[in-house]
Amino acid sequence: MKRHDPLPEEESSVSDRPCPQQVGRSHAPEGPGAASAAARLHLILGPVGAGKSTYALQLARDAGAVRLSLDDWMVRLFRPDRPPTGVVEWYAERAARCVQQIALVAREIVAAGTDAVLELGLLRRSEREAFYASLRDAGVGLTVHLLDAPRDVRRERVLLRNQRRGVTFSMDVPLDVFELASDLWEPIEPDEQAALDLRVVRS
Repeated sequence: MKRHDPLPEEESSVSDRPCPQQVGRSHAPEGPGAASAAARLHLILGPVGAGKSTYALQLARDAGAVRLSLDDWMVRLFRPDRPPTGVVEWYAERAARCVQQIALVAREIVAAGTDAVLELGLLRRSEREAFYASLRDAGVGLTVHLLDAPRDVRRERVLLRNQRRGVTFSMDVPLDVFELASDLWEPIEPDEQAALDLRVVRS
């Protein structure tokens, strides 16, 4: 596991957002197939409100990568069809399908020689382990970027994002949904970390 020192916070307010380190490929091999060999998939993980979208946007800009977000796909593909009841079950089934398709698209992007930055949720370890295994089977290089912040800080960020509807806004996150998603998040334990190329980011 490669573990990087946490990045410093820029300010101390609840609106702080992490800034990624530049991801480069200055030592990429040359010759046929070199671009695809150097490209990697970057998976952004953490609980809701940890600053993942802001981090992913900056990382994609710095790395010249393609960013793919589950929230964006869900909003554009399914929001008009959202039912008045049974939303959790309705969302989970569609999100699982989206994750599978996003993963396929990301693998094609990496095969073409470009990094991909993914925001997929993957709150539970079982979901993450299945995703890691699919990439290992496909021979795709993976770097995991882990963000976290105290729950009260994350809650305040989500409320501000709902109000401001800035560049990272995709949908309103009601407080009950925030609490549910926070409860569902399973932290990445040391034994899971040990198998990863991991960057831990203070947010």
